[in-house]
Amino acid sequence: MIKKLSLLVAPLVLSIAGISGCGQQSPDTDLSIETSKPKMFEEHRQFFEPQVYQIGGHKLWSINNADDWPSNSVVVEGDNGLIVYDTGLTHEQGVQILAEIRKFSDKPITTIFYSHHHPDHFGGTTGLVSEADVKAGKVKIYAWDNFVEEMNSEFGPTSPAQTVRVIYYMGLALPEEEEHYHGCCGTKYQGSHAGYIAPTDTFSENTKMNIEGIDLEVFYTGGEAKSEFGIYFPKFKAVTVGDEIFHSVPNIYTIRGAKYREPEGYIRAVDAVLSYDVEHLLGSHLVPISGKEKIKKTVTKYRDLVQWINDQSIRYINKGYSIEELKAQFTEIPEYLENGSFSDEIYGSVRHIAPQIFTGLMGYFSGDAIEYRPTEPVEFASRHIKLMGGHDKVYAAAREAYDDNDFQFAAELLTYLIRVDHDDMQARHLKAAAFNKMGYAEANTTWRSWYLTSALELEGKINPREIGQDMMKKFGLKKIQSKPAIEILEMLRYRVKAEDVEDDELTITYHLTDTDEKVTTQLRNSVLLVTEGLAENPDVSLTMTRDTFIRVATKEIDMLQAILDGLADYEGSLLSLRSFGKAFDKNTFMERMAVR
Repeated sequence: MIKKLSLLVAPLVLSIAGISGCGQQSPDTDLSIETSKPKMFEEHRQFFEPQVYQIGGHKLWSINNADDWPSNSVVVEGDNGLIVYDTGLTHEQGVQILAEIRKFSDKPITTIFYSHHHPDHFGGTTGLVSEADVKAGKVKIYAWDNFVEEMNSEFGPTSPAQTVRVIYYMGLALPEEEEHYHGCCGTKYQGSHAGYIAPTDTFSENTKMNIEGIDLEVFYTGGEAKSEFGIYFPKFKAVTVGDEIFHSVPNIYTIRGAKYREPEGYIRAVDAVLSYDVEHLLGSHLVPISGKEKIKKTVTKYRDLVQWINDQSIRYINKGYSIEELKAQFTEIPEYLENGSFSDEIYGSVRHIAPQIFTGLMGYFSGDAIEYRPTEPVEFASRHIKLMGGHDKVYAAAREAYDDNDFQFAAELLTYLIRVDHDDMQARHLKAAAFNKMGYAEANTTWRSWYLTSALELEGKINPREIGQDMMKKFGLKKIQSKPAIEILEMLRYRVKAEDVEDDELTITYHLTDTDEKVTTQLRNSVLLVTEGLAENPDVSLTMTRDTFIRVATKEIDMLQAILDGLADYEGSLLSLRSFGKAFDKNTFMERMAVR
């Protein structure tokens, strides 16, 4: 049954919380750390400077990191209009890309290609073209046929977790004085909204086309994203790809969290490039490369590095290596595979790709049966603290390791103390200092960011839930507004509070009058079923416009208030509607990331 928390519990919880903080020691005062950046970290930044490149004197341009936004757009001028491959992250980036385009062409944009479903490749569309022109057929937008499905599945159910993890991964919460940048991209990510327009046409196979008098060949790659494809332009002997070739070890695993990325897809992308007569190689995160031999030499070694990572990971998996043992095995790139910036571990890292391959092919289980019914994490930490002689001795050992520059072991020891008491600020500050030390020494931009952002959380300077909610408000609202009602309601599936709902049954129907969307939500056995159409005899039937529905979905107004204001009509039981609302977790974002 949907339960109510007794009012008597709250004072008890507060009392316990107060007790847990008693006797806490103050953080050490000698933990000041000077910021620093490895040489490679600074040198690599050059690949993401704003720049417009005209390719080989042709009417072909690569607009790189316009106004320091994170990705590139490839532009081709045809007989009567322009072709654009990727539109950037935000509406404002699209505006900046269009401003650069207008410096070399006044022709209208008639065709857009979305290389894949990651936001920095489709979010600038409204800055380039109008939704009215797309609806009128003046602009066609092409994507692979699984684009929308992949976008919804990768950034749908886990979007609250991924939103927070993106912030840690990209350094979005770091102070400006850190001068952090993301290892694939420009530095600007905030200050605008998403400008996505849905594709009008899709591909399901490799396709030859002629658009605006330009011959082109679309070829599937499916590496970094299952929806990814590249384009070859025979007239220019040029090829452009999305995220599968850039200045780093490829990000075959992204620590922000994502669906499994198959190394074979990256290999397929490079093999496709090598199969064409190519004199110019462009990419969504790539400084253009010209010269047939240079391209062949560079991308061949890049391809072989990817296969080496894949094949050697599988070799050691077959030998019985666990995830932790794989991390220890793959610590550096062999000298014979060094390839300038294309083998720098500035974005991807072999140390974190090999474990991804393990979990992608084998799942999480290493083979040691202790993993099936492990000791509960807090109890496990408590027992280790006891075995080591108590809190003070563990802290002293961690401080000794820290003073000996063994920051990893210091952080590992402190994790036990923090796990049993999240308010142990002495342990949290020392672990933060250890993470800062490791972060400032780290060239890999994603791990550097994660260390430094985690340190801010440990110090109490940021809260994952608050920054996640703020980010969702900035970037998630536009996406919600473009979704059908059934997809928006589907998101409630992952918020059902099963411990409260148990076997309660409720059926609510929604009819959006202006769009004639009809959806039924049925709660039973602590799962939510969402189906098209209106069920008979629901507990509550709701009728409203789509605008009101979106306002409720984005928490601008709650449903009961919409009814009271005459924005929505209902039939049935308001008590049932209220119970339905209580069935869902209000806190969709994590409370802690590093404090655990």
